[in-house]
Amino acid sequence: MIRLMNAADVASVAEIEKLVQSHPWNKKQFEEAVEGYQSTVLEQNGVVQAFCILQPVLDEANLLLMAVHPSQQGKGLGYQLLDQSVAMLKNNPVQIFLEVREGNTAAIKLYEKADFHQIDLRKNYYPKADGTREHAIIMVKSCTDDFSKLFN
Repeated sequence: MIRLMNAADVASVAEIEKLVQSHPWNKKQFEEAVEGYQSTVLEQNGVVQAFCILQPVLDEANLLLMAVHPSQQGKGLGYQLLDQSVAMLKNNPVQIFLEVREGNTAAIKLYEKADFHQIDLRKNYYPKADGTREHAIIMVKSCTDDFSKLFN
């Protein structure tokens, strides 16, 4: 089940984040995301397995953060969560933007499957655990179906 994140989910979401990120968000950031953004979770048998945080801005949105528990990766849950989270956006964005680590090929493939494409590169954007930095790929998805509704 995919639903909006609530305060009771913060500990689970923060734990998933720690498992997948070298520089994870802290609990306070997730608490703020529950109130300030469209934050969703994918829950199976009462256990949060994935989360997605989208920031609606006027007629656009930014995908700020998304992760799937390592034990559940590769099962299509990320695509399902992203697709349904985007559909839940109330501002009907014309475009959705995201940044992803250049080396995160699994995420890049997921975003490409969801119709995102690369538009730019931010050099040395993300810090790495070894003290070096990694490029960020900037991607966008055009929500042409929503855009065409404006003229019909």
